[in-house]
Amino acid sequence: MKSYRMIFAFAALLMVVSLACGGSSTPAVNPTIPPVPTNVPQDQGEQQQQQPADNGLVTFTDENGLAAFDLPGDWLYSHTTGDNYYVDRFTSPDEVSGFVENLVYNDGTAFVKSQKGQFALELINNFYSATGAVGDIRISSDQIMNDGSERLEWVSKSGGYSGVSFFETRGDDNSTFMMLTSWWMGSADQATIDTINNAIASYRIP
Repeated sequence: MKSYRMIFAFAALLMVVSLACGGSSTPAVNPTIPPVPTNVPQDQGEQQQQQPADNGLVTFTDENGLAAFDLPGDWLYSHTTGDNYYVDRFTSPDEVSGFVENLVYNDGTAFVKSQKGQFALELINNFYSATGAVGDIRISSDQIMNDGSERLEWVSKSGGYSGVSFFETRGDDNSTFMMLTSWWMGSADQATIDTINNAIASYRIP
């Protein structure tokens, strides 16, 4: 059975990664999105993004062929890796209005039914909370989708932003955990929100 001590440690590690990319050790009331890391190899970013779609957008394809979705070519791309996980993030051109990111985690052990939901909640509460603690994020909707994934709609009470996270497990042994999250500020314009919604709608398995 998967250790929750390991899950908490992973959530804490994600928080450290977020802070290392430009955050602060003091929680911000209106946090900004971390800037794109400068140490990402250029060929890594290019191979992920240079796939023009028929509609003029750019198609991102996960490095392991687990997921694909479409976004405008001017959205900023970053790729973060760690022990047993990696995160691909696309941030709005102004770097503050919103982002879409895909997280993949696999430590080689299977998730049982209740664990994936608990893991998703821990990640959302620790990684997306404005305060960095449980209580800031309020889940407003929980829905099982037709493809078997689960959709959580949430808001940050003190941060002034909202998000939607889809999570699921993949593989015959259910050891690959995936979470696709969209995040936007309450002040984001309609064009940004439409771009995020369209990216989520275009999500598919390559």
